Amino acid sequence: MSEELDSFESFPEEIRQGIRELGWTAPMPVQSRVIPLMRDGKDLIVQAITGSGKTGAFGLPIVERLDPEQRAIQALMLAPTRELANQIAQELTTMGRAKGIETLPIYGGTAYAPQLDGLRRGVHVIAGTPGRILDHLNSRVMKLDAVKVLIIDEADELLSLGFWPDMREIQRFVPKKRQTGLFSATMPARVRSLARAFLHEPEFISLTEGGVRSPEEIEHYHYIVSAQEKDAMLLRIIQHEDPDSAIIFCNTRADVRFVGAFLKRSQLDADMIQGEMTQAARESVMRRIKAGELRFLVATDVAARGIDISDLSHVISYSSPDSPEMYLHRTGRTGRAGKTGTAISLVSGLDIGNFRDVQNVNQLKIPERKIPTKDEATERIAQRLEIQLEHDLRHISERERRVRQDEFLPVVERLAATDAGRHHLAAILFSYARERGGPAAAPSAKPDASSAPESAHGTATSGEGRPRRRRRRRKAAAP
Repeated sequence: MSEELDSFESFPEEIRQGIRELGWTAPMPVQSRVIPLMRDGKDLIVQAITGSGKTGAFGLPIVERLDPEQRAIQALMLAPTRELANQIAQELTTMGRAKGIETLPIYGGTAYAPQLDGLRRGVHVIAGTPGRILDHLNSRVMKLDAVKVLIIDEADELLSLGFWPDMREIQRFVPKKRQTGLFSATMPARVRSLARAFLHEPEFISLTEGGVRSPEEIEHYHYIVSAQEKDAMLLRIIQHEDPDSAIIFCNTRADVRFVGAFLKRSQLDADMIQGEMTQAARESVMRRIKAGELRFLVATDVAARGIDISDLSHVISYSSPDSPEMYLHRTGRTGRAGKTGTAISLVSGLDIGNFRDVQNVNQLKIPERKIPTKDEATERIAQRLEIQLEHDLRHISERERRVRQDEFLPVVERLAATDAGRHHLAAILFSYARERGGPAAAPSAKPDASSAPESAHGTATSGEGRPRRRRRRRKAAAP
């Protein structure tokens, strides 16, 4: 068995330069275990949680191995989504820039011309999705004769029935004598069985410790809610928790549209990503969330594949995932790189069966919490606003503070004396809080249910993705 890697010092300086740009100071556990085996040329099956450093585990030894003078594709990396393919390409570009290794992302939904130009120019690494790669292979623009390494990332998705025909077709173009690495956060028996078609006497490495991270990294809990009030309870939980950033997972596109629109109407900084969006719209949302400019992202599991946000504080399951393995994919997006994270599940009657399976299969007990009352949510918002005001006041002199109090106190007292004035005062405070990234919308907010997204039948969709009469939605909208 190969020794584990305890530092990056064994890499040449040109690669260590890229490692420094990526901000890595020491190998992560998956890198420590996998890099020596990759260097030995072994075929691998690696089970490691999303965000654990898998790209570095296969990317660094690949960049080290490739010949920059050979203008041909020497490594092929397959991913199920455009976002993941692009993320891999960006990291490989950083790793190999000083050595002269060029990586090209290849995926659908974008123009062919830049991809064709890159292929004709000659690149060393391709990171892409199966469909568009097959297009280039069948048109004979792309040749894989020089490929030394094949990487299959998110293998549980790529070896599913949907991708399987394309994967087998691509295999015909790849040399039989090669190294293959298969990486995935989950490794069901079906995936291991299908993997035999691509691997030769692979070594299996698991770093999931039963599939979930320790409580020190991720705190798991759930709320029991009715399907009719799930949207309103989601808003109240957000108000109470006040996440720095969160992905909210839904099982259907209809739910994504509904929840995304509901949160926007509730004056939250939210957007959505789902399969029917154009590539330009998807990339715009991705840029915002990665730049820290978007606080809440609503997505389906498929659309969220490959989304890598280093400082994500919360993962919220609006509906329980369809499989226990998918729960690991969701929650693996928080609590990364030694940071803490929170995984919250909203469980209604239709979710109970799936949620029970999540706990049993993953050997995880997820405690229940009581939904905060409207008064409790209000109190939390008030506390946060008081802290924010005190913080701002600390940055002005005592004299200036007294002047401001003398100037504005009579105005505040007059506004507070009437109902209309109190509403104006509340609006001013809310605007103040939003400008400083403070509390979420107040619990009294009652989004207009008449503007709810509609299903194909013209009725508003429920929290379970089923048509429901508008009159019922209005009743459920108030927290």
